[in-house]
Amino acid sequence: MTQSTISQSVHALEKELGAVLFHRTGRGITLTSAGHGLLGPARRILRETRQAEAAVSADPRRGAPRLDIAALPPALNGPLAEVLAAFLRSNPGTVVHVHDLGSDQEAVEVLASGTAEIVATRLPLNVGRTGDRLATLPLGAYDVYVAHPPSPGEEPAAAGHEPPIGLTELHDVPLVLMPPRPILSASMEAMIEESGPHLVRRAVVGQRETRTAWMLEGIAATLLGSRRAAEAARCGARLAPLRGATGLTVGLAWDPRTASPVARLFVASAYAATARSPAAPAPPAPAAPADGPARSGGTPADPGT
Repeated sequence: MTQSTISQSVHALEKELGAVLFHRTGRGITLTSAGHGLLGPARRILRETRQAEAAVSADPRRGAPRLDIAALPPALNGPLAEVLAAFLRSNPGTVVHVHDLGSDQEAVEVLASGTAEIVATRLPLNVGRTGDRLATLPLGAYDVYVAHPPSPGEEPAAAGHEPPIGLTELHDVPLVLMPPRPILSASMEAMIEESGPHLVRRAVVGQRETRTAWMLEGIAATLLGSRRAAEAARCGARLAPLRGATGLTVGLAWDPRTASPVARLFVASAYAATARSPAAPAPPAPAAPADGPARSGGTPADPGT
């Protein structure tokens, strides 16, 4: 389509809605408040249109349901992977698209804009009253460990067998670190920021796999989440829990009033997957009326993830 055709269509839509959707500047366009308000419903309409086409299409490539999830890094290699595996085993035709979630503060915006229907983030959500309509489901705990390179001739250590260590005790320990990311608790972020100038950065890498590999090669110690720490321990790394960064809960958040059938199916699968926990979550709360908030469902899940 030509630019003029698109412009005419946009003008026609604005006239029909009686609202200006874009600020037009010399260098381009940006969404107005009305445009932002339309963005989420428009994406949901398109998503439901694709699902309607899939329901009647004979083309298997066109008939695959799609689920969009936005996730913080700690959730990707932990409980979310387990829930996704169980969901895809039961729904092998579904395609899952996972987007990066920059911080838990972005959860409400991501859901409202329709970028994703489910977010996997740190809980509880600290998003104020705007997040009251969201339902949540804790999946498990996320701990942080200090992983030291293996010592020659020593047997592989078991995760968490060494005493906890604080950031202040790492001031003279060379580390392989990643660029700062808002994935920990606020208190932990404050601790890292306070200790940052005193930490010895031997290397800063962008890939999580590189950080672990370099630690195992003996370049320097590093900080690892629960799942990667357990894998590193099997390779001989010596682990110690990082004091102040244990028991961080990760889980799902979604808006029951706008969730598509695929999203609701995923939520039901997530509840079923966590039902094996001694502290099994309660079933999801029903969607509230349009003029009232939805009740959050779920209770803390087994921290042994």
